Amino acid sequence: MDLSFSELKDLIFNASLGSSLPAGIGEDLSLAVTFLESRSLPGGKEFLNSLKCERYPSLPPQKKGSCLIFCNARAIFEGVTAIDFLVSEACESVILKNIDSQMLLLGLASNYREYNFSFYKNKAVYASIFNGELVCKHENYNCGNDIEIFLDDSQLNNPLAKCTRMSLDKNIIQELNKLASNMLVPESELSREKGAGAGNIDND
Repeated sequence: MDLSFSELKDLIFNASLGSSLPAGIGEDLSLAVTFLESRSLPGGKEFLNSLKCERYPSLPPQKKGSCLIFCNARAIFEGVTAIDFLVSEACESVILKNIDSQMLLLGLASNYREYNFSFYKNKAVYASIFNGELVCKHENYNCGNDIEIFLDDSQLNNPLAKCTRMSLDKNIIQELNKLASNMLVPESELSREKGAGAGNIDND
């Protein structure tokens, strides 16, 4: 099924809220997933998989020199926090151990449009975001890897082409719609009084 950028963004945002995620994280994820899908990467699938991954109790990051280390990291939680620390210059790099979605991490970093990022695995750069363009050295996004992120201008060749409409598997769309439907409430006078729908008086 083909979706425009705005259609997919709204769907991911509503699916995030339907999954009981805060609105701020939902906004981050909606932009991250559309960034990935617009470059023919399965951001929607990664988003759904990340929601299903087990979340360990949150622990403060460990500091090692100028690096902050997040253990058993999930992209939608520790990943967002780690990138926030990095762009605030609280550290020179962040390490996310056993990250559940390397790909979603790339999308989340893309939300910081004024910054350039390099992503390392086994001390070798495998992806970078430079001037809003994504470059991947190889397509290895398996779980169970430790990723280190730096703010720098490491440039790799051949950025991924961007498309204006995105094609998602119908099963992915159905699952996203199911999550988004959790936001809906049964129609009643009480639900209208609490803000659902257009209201009892609608002059539009």
